[in-house]
This record gives sequence, C-alpha cells and structure tokens, in this order.
Amino acid sequence: MPDYAVVIPLYNKGPHIERALRSVQAQTVQPREIIVVDDGSTDGGYEWLEGLELPNLILERRGLPGPGGYAARNRGIELATSEWIAFLDADDEWRPDHLESVTRALAAIGQPDRVVSVFSGYKDVYADGRRSVDPFTRTIGGPICEMDFSTLLGHWVRLNASPMWTSATVCRRTTLVESGRFPEGRCRRGGDKDTWLRVAHMGTTVYTGAITARYFRDSINMTTKMAYANVVPCIVQSTKDLSARETGDVAGRIRALQNLEIRNYALVSARTGGLERSTWADFDTELDPSGGRLLSFLSTPLGALAARLGFTLKRIVKRYV
Repeated sequence: MPDYAVVIPLYNKGPHIERALRSVQAQTVQPREIIVVDDGSTDGGYEWLEGLELPNLILERRGLPGPGGYAARNRGIELATSEWIAFLDADDEWRPDHLESVTRALAAIGQPDRVVSVFSGYKDVYADGRRSVDPFTRTIGGPICEMDFSTLLGHWVRLNASPMWTSATVCRRTTLVESGRFPEGRCRRGGDKDTWLRVAHMGTTVYTGAITARYFRDSINMTTKMAYANVVPCIVQSTKDLSARETGDVAGRIRALQNLEIRNYALVSARTGGLERSTWADFDTELDPSGGRLLSFLSTPLGALAARLGFTLKRIVKRYV
C-alpha cells in the first residue's frame, strides 16, 4: 500500500486549522506523516498544534511568511520521507475517504509506476451555504481515469481551469523534487498551477473519480486576483520552457494554455487598473489573432475606460473574440 505524507502550510489560519487536521485524523487510510510548516503565525494556531500529542505530527516553524505558502510546502517536501505527498491547505478539509480513494485509484492503474500525480474532485463551499462541484468533475467526471500530459492539457484548455486543485492533489515526492518543487521566490500567485504543470509533464496523472475535498471560500487571509493586476502569470516561464522541448500537438496545447493564462490575468488587470502591454508580451497572436486584438484594445485608453466603467466586459470580448 502507498504511504503518504500530508503537507499543510500554515499562516494565521488558527480558526480553521483544527477542522483541517481533524479531517486528516479521520482518514480511513492513515498517512504516515502529517507535516505542518508555519510561516510565523501570530493568531495562536501554531501554539494549539504544539499542545497536541500526535505521534505522526511533525511541526516546523519558519521565520517569515512566504507568498502562497510555496516555501512552506517546499520545506514540507524536504522533511517528508513518504512516497506520496498529499497537500491540504489549513482552511480546507477532506472527506474521510480521500486518501482511500487515491489508494484505490492507484491500484486500478495498470502501470502505477508511471503515475506522478493523482487528483480528486472537490466542492466549493461559500459563506452563504452554496456549494458547487469543481469544473473537471462537473464537465468531464466519470470513473477512475489515467491521462497523459497531452490529454491533461486538453482538459485544462477546454475547461479554462486547471483540473488539479491543491487540496485535492497528491504527488509522488521524487517527481516533485525532480520537477523543481514549488516556485518560491519566483512568483506570488499561481505557483500551484505552475507546479502541477511541471509535475504532470514527467508522467501520467490519475483522476480518482470521487469528490473527496472541500474548498472553503469564506476563509480568512485568502489571496485575491485584484492584488496581482499586471503581473505576468507565473506559469508562463514553465510553458515557454516546456513548449521549447516539445513538438506537434503537445507543443501547440502548451502554447494554447499559455495564451489562456495570460488572457485571464489580462482581463483582471483591465477591470482593475488598466492593462499594460508588457503583461501580455508573450501572448501568441498567431495562434489566437482575435485574442490578440482583444488584448490590444484593452491596452488602449479607450479600452481601459470601457473596462473600468464596466462596459460589460462580455460585450468587449464578444466584439473582439
């Protein structure tokens, strides 16, 4: 049976960490290690953990907060000795069968040695009580399935969203290390998707066919897109590197993904502070001429004004795309 380390980055999520940890303790397949790396919390969450007596709990405290929890997760990867690392953010939780579903999925695959990552479905939980199923499960779903890198890219572009989400993702530890781990120091947002892309490129990815995680949208200290307007998406460096190493359909899908991520960030920038041309300099206009026209218009004073006035961005997109 695979052995698991659970890595939880913690930064001022004291009101939520107990819920996350209890969901780990309730797993029908127990992890061998639970590693919590704190980024200097000041709300008492870390002290609460120190008071617990759990034989498989490993606590580590860093001095300074690291954006996105990337440095904390990397430290967790360093401390882990298990074959597989399951990631859980401190404000999310798992159903009791989360690791069991991962184990079952790996057992169902003919050649599990080539699998580098496994992900499950999840539900968004909102403050008003609403719940929604993740895009991959809602749109594609189905039973346990294994997909190569090209297939994963195809789903990503089609859904306009990464099929993999952090608290529902499990990766082989050696692959995480070989792929470069999380991009600490390189980006402030979007580093999770960047990591899943590099990991997936090294093997195959498996979907468990089960919804076993919950993403709480009402949590404190959540990052927002608005704080990162006119920032080149973190994933662009990796898509450029990978597309240079690939050919044919795979290279084309990587470029399509790069365009998608740049366009999504650009639309946020246009709505907030105006779109700078440098933000989308790596957009492939030959691959998507209409998308290039849209971004060019949004970079003009008229486009910026229209976006700021809420000139229904959908209308602008419709006009140019």
